[in-house]
Amino acid sequence: MRKLVISTFVFLTLICVWSVDAQKKDRIKYKAEDLFEFRKDGEKIRRLIGNVVFAQKTSTMYCDSSYYYVDKNVMEAFGNVKIVDDSVTITSKRLIYNGQDRTSKLRENVIYTKGDQRLTTEFLDYNMDTEIGLYYNGGRLKDSVNVLTSISGYYYGLQKYALFYQDVVLDAPDYVLKSDTLRYNTVPKIAITEGKTTIITEDESILHAEGGTFRTKIEQSEFVDGTIETTDYYMEGDQLFFDDIKKYYDATGNVSLTSKNDDVVITGDDGYADKANGISKVYGNALMRRFLSRDTLYVSADTLVSIESKYDSAKRILAYNNVKIWKKNLQGLADSASYFLQDSLLYFYEDPIFWNLKNQLQGDTVIMEVTEKEIKTMSLLQRAFLTTEDTLQNYNQIKGRTMKADFIESKINRIYVNGNGESIYYVLDDEDPNDIITLGMNRILCSDMTIRFKNEELDNISFYIQPEAKFIPPHELTEEIQKLDGFNWRGPDRPSLEDLLMQDPIDIDTLQIQNPKLIPPADVDLEKGNINQNAPLQKNLLKSLKGKG
Repeated sequence: MRKLVISTFVFLTLICVWSVDAQKKDRIKYKAEDLFEFRKDGEKIRRLIGNVVFAQKTSTMYCDSSYYYVDKNVMEAFGNVKIVDDSVTITSKRLIYNGQDRTSKLRENVIYTKGDQRLTTEFLDYNMDTEIGLYYNGGRLKDSVNVLTSISGYYYGLQKYALFYQDVVLDAPDYVLKSDTLRYNTVPKIAITEGKTTIITEDESILHAEGGTFRTKIEQSEFVDGTIETTDYYMEGDQLFFDDIKKYYDATGNVSLTSKNDDVVITGDDGYADKANGISKVYGNALMRRFLSRDTLYVSADTLVSIESKYDSAKRILAYNNVKIWKKNLQGLADSASYFLQDSLLYFYEDPIFWNLKNQLQGDTVIMEVTEKEIKTMSLLQRAFLTTEDTLQNYNQIKGRTMKADFIESKINRIYVNGNGESIYYVLDDEDPNDIITLGMNRILCSDMTIRFKNEELDNISFYIQPEAKFIPPHELTEEIQKLDGFNWRGPDRPSLEDLLMQDPIDIDTLQIQNPKLIPPADVDLEKGNINQNAPLQKNLLKSLKGKG
């Protein structure tokens, strides 16, 4: 084998002299402290040692030692490998460079740098002309904003974007994103994912999506068919948007809020979660389902708002404008309502009215206690009124300052009347079911009463503290004396389940919160977490949400 030796002295004398191969177009140019030439299997090979430099077009490469395969125009480099090409610098331990197609195979401790971007991997295949790189055994891209890692990926230097595959993790300033497929635009710092995507924010909110667009520079994102996981809820929607700086999450189309800790689901057309103020809002065909062991309680309204808090006593759901309630054996209407999750209390405001079979209940404010299994109690505060329709469509009426109804298995069992009690009660002869007649009417004044029900119909009444009673025979009954002050039978207004499930579209612009910063209401003691659930400020909160004050 013929061997040519160039001494160090000769190299230093001819330091700027290139190989004769440099005269050939697009051949790799090279120089080194020592050069040895030999043949293997008929192939001409040159061994370069010490401060090796080789170049082609705009690319210059450095290494400790190298083999140059003359016929193939391929350079194999070892030790302290460095490639410099315009704004790109790549370092590694090993390199195979093909001068024919200008491709590089870099191995071990590979670091690619361009501008603010730094890609590290163990295996990188890179084309010097197209600036396209491929890694396939784990890689990490870091820039001025984000860090991205994946099992494999493509980097497109000229097009200024990268593709990441398998176990992709994007570590942004305020959240971590995980996906299997991600496209990253390196200048605007925009990430686009496909397939299942998970985002964990700095405040531990979790977002799940089927792909989306994430503007990491301004921390705003859009994605489809996703779920936002807050402290207390999962929010889902056809399209989701979140601004992580403002902690604001917006959902459009088939929106749902599912409580983590309570059997409550809220659905609607659109919604948002304002984490900075602890508000989640759903509007447009808004419907709340409270699942009971034997039944489901439905509450619909123009708008449903969940208020989160670190205090359990302050957590609640607000419903306002056109509130409708439905469950088996109980239906109702109100202007607005609030549901306090810790106590399982539902408050209904502004002319609330309920129906239970043939019974109609009214009061200025109605409080319903709902346990895990059933409705337990209903309290009617101020101007309480009970109307029942008997077999002959007479209206038995009872009114008082307040009433409290006890339920067994969600069926009315007893009602207690406290203060200023009045009643009208018809006496029937029902011995012959085919010939029931009215015998007369009892009109009684009494401070307190107890009303008992049997099979959800009024059975008997007990009167306390000096009752004043008057029996009126049928021939003396006039329309005036058959009605207590405040009587108003509203049976035709009674909602059906279909009424709740088929709400009319509403004007979204009229439902926006005027000042979200007012939401942590003044009726909450922030030191103790206590709340006055029936305080005027609670009603003022609902009015402010409704744009009335």
